[in-house]
Amino acid sequence: MKKAKEKLKKPDIEALHDNRQSFLRFNRFKIHRNLVTLSEIDQTIFLIIPRLLHIHQEGLPGYFEGDPPCGIHNFTLDQEAQYALEKMFPNVILRRNVNLNPVIHTALLMGSVGSIAQTKKSDLDYTLLIDKSDFTEESMKLFQKKLNLIETWTWDNYSLETHFFINDSEEVKNNIFGESDSESTGSALAKLLKEEMYRTMIIVAGKIPFWLISPVDSDDDKYDELYQKLQNGDTLLKQEEFIDMGNVDDISQGEYFGGAVWALIKSFKSPFKTLMKMGVLEEYMFRDTKFNLLCHQVKDKYFNDVPYLDIDPYLVMFERVQQFFKETKDEESVDALRHAFYLKVGTQIEPDELEKGSKIWRKNTLINMLKEWGWDAKKLERLNDYSNWQMMHKVDLGNRINKILMASYKNISEKNKTLDPSESLITEKDTHLLGRKLFSFYRTAPNKVDNLGALVDGKTAETELTFLLEQKTSRDKATWYLIRGKTRESLDQIKDDDIIKKSKTLTFLMAFTVFNNLYNEDTKIILRADEGAMKDSDLAVLLDQIRQFIASTNIAALSNEDLLDDAKVNQLFMLIDFGTPPPPEITMGNIKDCKNSEELNKFISGRIERIKSITTTYLTSWGELFCKTYAGLNCMGRCIGELTPQLSPEKVNKDDFLKVYIPSGRKELLQIDWLNNYIIRSLLIKYKAKSKKVAS
Repeated sequence: MKKAKEKLKKPDIEALHDNRQSFLRFNRFKIHRNLVTLSEIDQTIFLIIPRLLHIHQEGLPGYFEGDPPCGIHNFTLDQEAQYALEKMFPNVILRRNVNLNPVIHTALLMGSVGSIAQTKKSDLDYTLLIDKSDFTEESMKLFQKKLNLIETWTWDNYSLETHFFINDSEEVKNNIFGESDSESTGSALAKLLKEEMYRTMIIVAGKIPFWLISPVDSDDDKYDELYQKLQNGDTLLKQEEFIDMGNVDDISQGEYFGGAVWALIKSFKSPFKTLMKMGVLEEYMFRDTKFNLLCHQVKDKYFNDVPYLDIDPYLVMFERVQQFFKETKDEESVDALRHAFYLKVGTQIEPDELEKGSKIWRKNTLINMLKEWGWDAKKLERLNDYSNWQMMHKVDLGNRINKILMASYKNISEKNKTLDPSESLITEKDTHLLGRKLFSFYRTAPNKVDNLGALVDGKTAETELTFLLEQKTSRDKATWYLIRGKTRESLDQIKDDDIIKKSKTLTFLMAFTVFNNLYNEDTKIILRADEGAMKDSDLAVLLDQIRQFIASTNIAALSNEDLLDDAKVNQLFMLIDFGTPPPPEITMGNIKDCKNSEELNKFISGRIERIKSITTTYLTSWGELFCKTYAGLNCMGRCIGELTPQLSPEKVNKDDFLKVYIPSGRKELLQIDWLNNYIIRSLLIKYKAKSKKVAS
């Protein structure tokens, strides 16, 4: 009797065996779907990457002289991968390492891969599960070097973004996904990330996470019991085929607030995808989720032989959020969600396809959805032309989505306040960090350049732009306008939709243009202003200079170290205007000819005094861009004085900290060799004097 109790019931034994078979079939289907989506060369790369991770051999990508850890548990080289390797590396004789001690337990992909949202341009983001105890500090560096070389090879040769993320399997089991860094704030996600992993993962090679075959209704006790039976050999399965990444039967309500804050931050640059993710969080917060998370829905489908074409994690997520929106929000929110979904999926349906259908599974799935929504050809054509929308129309849609995101966040936040403080899983440090990231975007400040591009999903570069100066009479204040397209029309004839931004100064408008990625090397520009203003050639050169110098920042990727400190100037671009053309004396003479400090001061001050105005455009460590103009007497001194409180000597001393541009009306850049050194030295002297004053 006792012996009978120790053994699993026959239904459980059969269930685990059958579930394994069901998962393997579904996993093969997702791998195939991934392959048919990729281009031919990307298919080849996908097929050979496991082999590159498995061995370290000269002639193959990732190789360097040394002995890095490598190898994937349970790895087998199938015929398709063998053919791909021989085709790509015909001169390399593949060798087996009989003494190999594999360190990668599982190589998996997660995210949109294998779903309706995957495109030919989708990255291949691999998660590699390892046991940290298998590595020394030195061997981990070698392992990372090998991975970096493979990433570089795929990008440099084939423009395919491949990334490898290393996770310790025991930490993942305990819902620890690394320390908080620029791209993740650990305690804010915890089980949420694991739920997404289980829902979307494709096992490329290695062990199968046991959760993927455990019964849908497995609570922690049942899961642990079943896994222990596997370890004891009391099932029909091989224990070495599986890895324990931990159970997910439910998610604590205390996790959703941190997830919501993080989702808001990720919404910058990706509002369409984030709207669905925030919808999931809100639905989870207010509905019953025990054995009813999205990962359970997906698992239940492939266990119960639902046709694989009907098991798409991305579609499962959308449909659940859509239903929640229908029940809790207005029609406009539901419509915005559908807009976001259609644009994010990226597969365009032409009007005739909407009527006649398509043989392509992606399109056919979308056509059925569009008909259900009641979309007509006119609406479809409008959305298909999204890439050509005016910037402000894109911003309008971004704002519309952002309002829904903020409302969902508020609902989650209010619910979170009713929970016992002990239930909250996000740490105080991570709350502070995430709050700072939001603050850096939403706060208003004098001379701050709007980051409207952060609300826009997709590219924002315009093909043509006009910078127009409007000043009806000499008594009126001059206003600069940034206009979409090339136009010679007067301001009152230009459509409001084509006016992107207006400003008191041209330089602020240029900073806005660059910061919001409205300008790239292919953008044609026209400058319409009175004589004496900046020349067209100067404008083009200056836009290029600013674009190259100050890269548009990713708020989600701001470093935690910087966010925990006061905001500092990271990069400084100074436009120093001596007049057009500049007076010849500013470039005459050699500073090295000065024999004493009196001559040196006279040399410098005589030239600094000729400055008509200075415009500073600077990016801070909090990801904010500021642009301010100083004109008239002592403009350099006033500029240096205002910048000083925001400086750190470490940043100022970096080679790429300062860039100076002097408008000259000529194609070649005007260089004044001593000017950069003078500005850097002045900033450091002023900073030192201020520090001494504070200390005293």
